[in-house]
Amino acid sequence: MANVASSFCHVFLSFEGETRNNFTCFLYEALKAQGFVAFMDTNDVHIGDEVDLTIKEGIRNSMSAIVIFSQKYAYSTWCLDELVLILERKKNSRYFIIPILYEVEIGDIKHQLGNYGLALEEHRATYSHKVDKWREALVEAGNILGDHVKRLQSTFIQNIVTLFQEKLSAKFPESRLPMSKSSVLPSSSSSSFSRHGPFNDEVILYTTGVNNGLGANGLVKTILMSGNVVFKERNCSKEPKYLTELQELAGKDKVRLPMVIVNGKDLCGEEEVEGLEDFQDIVKLKSTLNILYAGQRQQESINDIMRTTSSIFGWDKRRI
Repeated sequence: MANVASSFCHVFLSFEGETRNNFTCFLYEALKAQGFVAFMDTNDVHIGDEVDLTIKEGIRNSMSAIVIFSQKYAYSTWCLDELVLILERKKNSRYFIIPILYEVEIGDIKHQLGNYGLALEEHRATYSHKVDKWREALVEAGNILGDHVKRLQSTFIQNIVTLFQEKLSAKFPESRLPMSKSSVLPSSSSSSFSRHGPFNDEVILYTTGVNNGLGANGLVKTILMSGNVVFKERNCSKEPKYLTELQELAGKDKVRLPMVIVNGKDLCGEEEVEGLEDFQDIVKLKSTLNILYAGQRQQESINDIMRTTSSIFGWDKRRI
């Protein structure tokens, strides 16, 4: 049997099989693409596992749950048992639940109407000792604000992932954001939080020119990526608005490119910048940027001198 007791996940997905190969699968992949570890039984329950134990451990070792209520959810005794465990997990911890209403209404869940009422009546013959507990769990879940899947699914899923990230940040502010695989090099471990890229750290690299990763821009990006720092790159040459944005943040007379802004402040500015405390190459990054800035200042000084003496030296002003 797999050692499920040692596994960790950010979120446990509770769902009935009718949504497995469409909505739930797409949600799972969207969460995974952002670096979150999600428990979905189609991927995490293996042949030879004791399924009930695997599910229990998955819930116990998760930080939250997304419950996808669909038309057939209550017909699954498995789903109802999961819901009971999820709500018990929520009682004595920061554990949180995001309900999703997939082609059902909140009243169906809270008051056991439609398929939810029919399903519980069917279960009563065999599971009379559990029906009352299942009913109580559905009432409790119905009191948690959920969202209907009635927009374009891809857009809805993106919004849910964003909501999940915000809730995780609020409930566990001391934790770290996982790596976004589309932003940086792969993390060495996908089963724990990244050491770099805390929730409140926003790192933006402002660059100029198109150098295909070479030169000063590439050097700074390499340092950030080697430390698994999640960052956004904004090319001021391609989008002039980024230069205006940077001038407002750092001051027009202090803009040097490439430039790293952390939480809205220049990493090499006069003010102390909070963030990236765990980044082991912080000194190397600052030193590299300061060397680049010193070189730019020197070149600007030379250009100023040549402008004033261009008639003597025959300096081409178009080169400046």
